[in-house]
This record gives sequence, structure tokens and C-alpha cells, in this order.
Amino acid sequence: MIVEAMEKAGDHQTKAAAALGISERMLRYKLNKYGLKG
Repeated sequence: MIVEAMEKAGDHQTKAAAALGISERMLRYKLNKYGLKG
């Protein structure tokens, strides 16, 4: 879900976070937690 949002947003964290309905800070936390690149 996070990976798909990042791909659709062109790896733009602000846009991906908005699409997921979470804050940019929470998105960064989840990216780090699951070892994903952002």
C-alpha cells in the first residue's frame, strides 16, 4: 500500500502521504520501520 502510493506520487512523500490520508511524518516513520526507500 505504501509502496504503491509512493510509485503513484513519483516518490514524492508529501503527495504519497496525502493519498494515504496520513501525515508526512507518519509516512517517513513507516518507510523507516519497514526498511523502504522514500
